Amino acid sequence: MKNSSTLVLVGGFGFVGRNILDTIAGSEEFSGLAPVVIDDMSNAAPGHEALDLPHHKGGYESRGALDFLAGLEDTGEGRIFVFLAGETRVAESKDRPLDFIEANIAEPSRFVMEAVQPGDRFILISTAGALFDGSFEVRLDSPYCPKNFYGATKAAEEMILQRLVELRGGSFGVIRMTNVFGRFSDNKKSAIHAFTRAAIEGKSVFVNGDGGQTRDFIYAGDVGYGIATMARRLRDGEEVAPVNMLGSGQSTSLMDVIAAVEKAAGKPLAYEKIPATDLLATEPRDVIANGEDVRVLLGDRITPFDDAIRATHDYYASRG
Repeated sequence: MKNSSTLVLVGGFGFVGRNILDTIAGSEEFSGLAPVVIDDMSNAAPGHEALDLPHHKGGYESRGALDFLAGLEDTGEGRIFVFLAGETRVAESKDRPLDFIEANIAEPSRFVMEAVQPGDRFILISTAGALFDGSFEVRLDSPYCPKNFYGATKAAEEMILQRLVELRGGSFGVIRMTNVFGRFSDNKKSAIHAFTRAAIEGKSVFVNGDGGQTRDFIYAGDVGYGIATMARRLRDGEEVAPVNMLGSGQSTSLMDVIAAVEKAAGKPLAYEKIPATDLLATEPRDVIANGEDVRVLLGDRITPFDDAIRATHDYYASRG
């Protein structure tokens, strides 16, 4: 029997990382992966304290993180990195462009040059919607055309880290995600999470524009499964495409989100529509990922939207 492969989750105590960890812990399918975590705890999800995992609490770019990696047992199987760190606040990217360059390009580049060794596998977690302008269905081979500075930094990060990982003797892959929602999202401020919390607490929310803009929403549990699946395939020596997509292959409007949240909560959600002209000018109107592309990692394991909204509502409701 093979040894387990070390799976280094950079940012692993955050929203997506916690869903990856839950997936691995809950299925024998991923028993060949041995997760370890590096996280600066700035966006750590609740409950990470109870996880019995090797971890380093601190910035991934710090000497302490590099020493932590160097001190891990060599299983002889090569390490698999899942890189989840970076700036994601789209609206702020135009006001702090240099910060986004540092967080999404410069710091990850330095980390790769220090941490990646020959034989390592490196998975960059990137974004689907921000890389494209919303004028067409997003496919794996769609050309970059970001509508905001955040998307531009992610496009550059994909290209630069690929070359650097290869220079270090590793192999590189990227997973582009659409709009993720679900459990362990306590620190998220995106629409579904804001709407769900407001419905539970009896508060009102703002809807930017007419609410007709659409997104490809994917449940966080599906994302955790998809990323773990790519890591498992790499560990097992299976052929893996250099670019993969995680989404639902369906497009849902904000007004449809409100309807689903109201159904899960069993009561109306108070909201007010505001123009938000400047913000909407930086965002795609519509985002949808190609259905065949998202099934490469997920197969038919895509949680129906209403079921995922209900699970998200139950998660927040259970937390009081």
